[in-house]
Amino acid sequence: MKSDFIAKHWYASMYEKFENQTHDVDFLLRVLTEQTGNQPQNILEVACGGGRICVPLAKANHFVTGFDVDEHMLLNCYRRMSGLANIRCYQADAAISVWGVAFDLVVMAGNILINIESEIDYKEAQKTLIKNAAAALRTGGHLYMDFDLHNNPTARFNRLKESSYFKGTDELGTNGRTVSYGSVYDPITQICTGTGHWELTTNSGEQINIPKCWYKHIPTHMQVYDWLSDAGFTIERTYQNYTAEPIPEPIGEATNRAIIWARKL
Repeated sequence: MKSDFIAKHWYASMYEKFENQTHDVDFLLRVLTEQTGNQPQNILEVACGGGRICVPLAKANHFVTGFDVDEHMLLNCYRRMSGLANIRCYQADAAISVWGVAFDLVVMAGNILINIESEIDYKEAQKTLIKNAAAALRTGGHLYMDFDLHNNPTARFNRLKESSYFKGTDELGTNGRTVSYGSVYDPITQICTGTGHWELTTNSGEQINIPKCWYKHIPTHMQVYDWLSDAGFTIERTYQNYTAEPIPEPIGEATNRAIIWARKL
């Protein structure tokens, strides 16, 4: 079995084990009910992963389409959606694929704006996802976007310390952990970079080390607002930290998560 398959399968399994929070999904369902009533919506979720968000949307009687680039994550989604006739999922790259048209709602949740995996420039990829969302919506349709937002990215992302986020054994018997050596943020370019690796041991005792280097563009809320405006959106509601409290301007130290409800003009 190839080491790439083993590593990706292990990571998808650990993601399912550790990323199982529901408070953000509950908040999304609450906003959706407040803004649309109990009318079923035709919803697209971008980067649906293992179905943590799109499956509850389907169980709430919406018609749901989801896609993700990671086939190992999608296998978990297929298991979750078994027996549901109002959901379909497929494999696609969000930055380079066509998303479809005439959706009532596009959901970009789970911090996807700060977790894009693409070969193109990160800032351009962020703007591309917002433009793709507009193209996928009917006129008057809505975008729900949920992402990390901090008033002091330098303090938040300058962290040179070893840590491990995921660790455990998957159903194939692969044991391992992720190792991070921290990150560095450049306030001029707004780029955060980091390095680390995955340490894995297969059920046969083989040792696998996967090096990891990454970078992200950390946008300000005003940049995101401008990207939304350029794509043809008007912002109707903002929220912070999964509460009804709107995002303040300028954002304060208490803000760590932004939620935007925007309408396609």
